[in-house]
Amino acid sequence: EDPMNWTAHKAPTGVNYYYNSVTGTSTYQRPACMGPDPAAATAAAAATAAVSAAAATTTPSKAGAESKSSSSKWKSYLDPSSKKKYYSDGTTTTWTKPDGYESDGDEAAKGGSATGKRKAEDNGSGGDSGPTESSSAKKKKKKSSSSGDGGKGGGGGSASSGSADRPWSTKAEAVAAFKGLLLAKDVSPSAKWNDVVRLCSSDSRWEACSSAGERKQALAEYQTKRANELREEKRREYARARDAFSDLLAEVLPGVAGFRPHALPPPRFGDVRDALSKDDRFYAVEDESTREELFYDFVEEVRKRDERKRR
Repeated sequence: EDPMNWTAHKAPTGVNYYYNSVTGTSTYQRPACMGPDPAAATAAAAATAAVSAAAATTTPSKAGAESKSSSSKWKSYLDPSSKKKYYSDGTTTTWTKPDGYESDGDEAAKGGSATGKRKAEDNGSGGDSGPTESSSAKKKKKKSSSSGDGGKGGGGGSASSGSADRPWSTKAEAVAAFKGLLLAKDVSPSAKWNDVVRLCSSDSRWEACSSAGERKQALAEYQTKRANELREEKRREYARARDAFSDLLAEVLPGVAGFRPHALPPPRFGDVRDALSKDDRFYAVEDESTREELFYDFVEEVRKRDERKRR
C-alpha cells in the first residue's frame, strides 16, 4: 500500500488519526505502510531511559525488592505528543496493557477513558472510522429539525423530515393522504379546527403534512370541495326523488277512477292522494307541497300531450 495516500490529522480531542485520500478511510491506528510514529518512539525511548536511570540509582536492598516484584510492577504513563497511554516495568515499554498490570488508579482511568470515549462518540469524534458524526447526534439533529409546530394537541405534530421515513414521494401525495384521512373520518364542511385535531391527530396520515399551516390549508381545500360535493349529491337525490314520484303518477293515475286530466275543473291532488300514498315512491319526495306541484305539472303535461295528438 502506498504511504503517500495517507495523511496524519488531529481530532478535536487532540488524538491523532490518519486519512486515506484514495479509499476515503480514516483510522486512529497508524497504517503499517507509514512506519513507526517518530514522536511516539522517541517518547517511549525517553520514558524507558528515565525508568532505567531511576532503577540504577536505587540502593541495593531496594533494588532487590524492585527486582523481586518487577514482573508485577508495571506502571502506566501518558505520551505527551499523542496523549496515548503506554506501560513500562523499567525494562520493557509497550503500548499494550501487559497481563500482569494491576492498578486501582488505572481502573479508574479506564472508567474515565470509557466515559470519555462515549462522550467523544456522541460529539462525533470517536470510533474506528475516524471523526464522523455519530448516530446519536444525527438523531438529535433530526428530532430538532422535525419538531413541527408544537405537537398534535396544537395541530403541529412532528413529521419526519427524511424521505425514507415518509411513504409519500411528493408533497402532492402527502396532501392527498391528509385529505383522504379527513374524508375517511367524515369531517364535515363546517367542522372546526380543534374538533378536527381531536378526531384525526392519532392517525398516521396526520403526519403527511409537516406543519399546522399546511394542515389548515389542506382542510380548507377539502371542506370547500366537500361542500360542493354534498350540494351536488343533494341535487341528484332530489332529482331522483322527483323522477321516482313522476313515474308513480304515470303508472297509478291512469287507473284511478274519476281521474280525467281534461275535466273542468281539473282534478285535485286530494282526490288521488290515497291511491298514491300506498307506494314507497310517494315518500321519496318529503314535502307535501312539492308532491302537489309535481301532480299538477303531470296533469298539465298529459293535457298538452293529448292536445298535440288531436292535431
